[in-house]
Amino acid sequence: MADVSLVQALNRALRDALRDDSRALVLGEDVGRNGGVFRVTEGLQGEFGEERVFDTPLAESAIAGVSVGLALAGWHPVAEMQFDGSSYPALAQVISTSPSTGPDRGAGCPCRW
Repeated sequence: MADVSLVQALNRALRDALRDDSRALVLGEDVGRNGGVFRVTEGLQGEFGEERVFDTPLAESAIAGVSVGLALAGWHPVAEMQFDGSSYPALAQVISTSPSTGPDRGAGCPCRW
């Protein structure tokens, strides 16, 4: 087996997911045209289109909130956030939003937890 870097392995895994699952999406800051700050998503937008690999504003809470909504609608989003220090406010979206939309609230939850 050939040695691959972490970035190459992540890029291959995302490519496989997008190829094998028509509901897979990649979203985040600079993931589209620029291929992400660390180039993990390089080439994916060109191969799978802007509808499935797309840039978001610099707003981690929005990325997380949109990802929760997409998952609840049956999509399989992969949200990329550039640096973990900015991701903590986004955690509030996952903690407070996703539990309030479950079956006990009258909404079916197609999420795979």
